Amino acid sequence: MTARVAVRHKRRLALAGLSAVALTPFARAAVGAADGAAKEPPTRVVVLDWPLTEVALSLGMVPVGVSRPSWYAKLDGVPALPPQVVDTGLLYQPNFEVLAALQPELIVITPWHAPLRALLERIAPTLTVQLFGPGIDVYPAVRDATRTLAAALGRDAAADALIAQAAANLAAASGRLADFRATRRPVYLLRPIDDRHIAVFGNNSLFGGVLGALGIRNAWQGMADPQGMTEADLGALAQQADAQVVTIGVPPGVAAQLARSPLWNALPFVRQNRVRNIGPLPALGGVVASMRFADSLATALKGVTQ
Repeated sequence: MTARVAVRHKRRLALAGLSAVALTPFARAAVGAADGAAKEPPTRVVVLDWPLTEVALSLGMVPVGVSRPSWYAKLDGVPALPPQVVDTGLLYQPNFEVLAALQPELIVITPWHAPLRALLERIAPTLTVQLFGPGIDVYPAVRDATRTLAAALGRDAAADALIAQAAANLAAASGRLADFRATRRPVYLLRPIDDRHIAVFGNNSLFGGVLGALGIRNAWQGMADPQGMTEADLGALAQQADAQVVTIGVPPGVAAQLARSPLWNALPFVRQNRVRNIGPLPALGGVVASMRFADSLATALKGVTQ
């Protein structure tokens, strides 16, 4: 048997295993649950989304597999993903042979994985968790998603503790921002793209939700996409001349471009030194990301009183 024929043979066996999933212990467990039998929380979980990977880790659940672990680390990687977690393939093109070999008891996906759901359910029960979408505010959705995933994992107590910690974190950040709030300045939350364009975070974003919860008005009142962001040119920022600006995760090359940009340097908040920068944070993160943003924002705006 040649190597190519052997690979084809293995793939046929894997696909046959998918079609015969009713014989697996995971399918039997699902049937038992449907019949009202008690079911232990899953311990072997695959997560096919990076923000939901953060949520799972924040609940104390280490997945057995996730999509491209290296990309999770590059995008932010907090909480850290242990090195033993298996790479299950591309975000929307998972390797079904790897998934089947992992023998998961639960697969966690987003609504954007819907075309794959029928195939995934042949391997294990599949849970859809939504963090963003049309008409959804990401900040409260993140908490709802955390509780949804915690219920599926049998980790409600962990979710309660995490959300309580987030509430305490928000209260502490709010106290630190009292002086800034007294200025009544609105805040632009920006991620510069180049010397002419920026991504702006709207009210429906995770960062915009934290900003509102801290009692600070978002200077951007325009349109934002379902993830809470929109791309605009620098001229659009002149509409709120009195605004404070907080830039998030500006790459060194882009920072150098902005320093040389006549458009950027002509904006009132730049001329009047009302720009602060915080480090990279995931715009589509979970409760942990929201706490980190609140801390970073309070640190950035500390001492701003006019």
